[in-house]
Amino acid sequence: MSYHIYHTEALILGGKAAGEGDRVLYCYTRELGLILAHAKSLRENHSKLRYTLQTFAHAEIDLVRGKYGWKLISAYPIDSFTSLWRHPSKRKIVAAHAQLLRRLIQGEERHELLFDDLLSGLRFLSGIENEAELRAGELIFVVRMLSRLGYWGDAVRFPQLALENVWTAELLSFAQKARTPLILGINQALELSHL
Repeated sequence: MSYHIYHTEALILGGKAAGEGDRVLYCYTRELGLILAHAKSLRENHSKLRYTLQTFAHAEIDLVRGKYGWKLISAYPIDSFTSLWRHPSKRKIVAAHAQLLRRLIQGEERHELLFDDLLSGLRFLSGIENEAELRAGELIFVVRMLSRLGYWGDAVRFPQLALENVWTAELLSFAQKARTPLILGINQALELSHL
């Protein structure tokens, strides 16, 4: 029996151990949405894919849909976002929002705009060194995520935050000034999502 191989870009949002050396990965893909993919022997020392498929990595992956779900058969690194790993504040922000994204996305749903926003947001956050700007960047990141998923209702009040793939110093400055209403809006959106 032959299987169709799916080629797609993915952001690795985390994973969990499965068996002795396997790992089940949360892959947010451009074409398929959020999927759980089983990666065989990924945790073993001889695995060639273990560094390509670390949390927050951006990779080109090949998948096969099996009887019991997705199986990851190969991966090619695009970006590992090492600056996010090295900086404790950035690592904490991205880890929390990867978990939030896994919670908010229900099922396999294609959402290319969200994928592009997440990717450009991670690149932008990796270049920020100032703590105040990092917190403002985090707010923009969350508002964009909620907006793309339909949970953000304040597009009229904050239209500049809804722009596609726009990450500028002016936007950071705006988010710093509007910090309190943005946090209130985020908390309200999360509460109303019931997730």
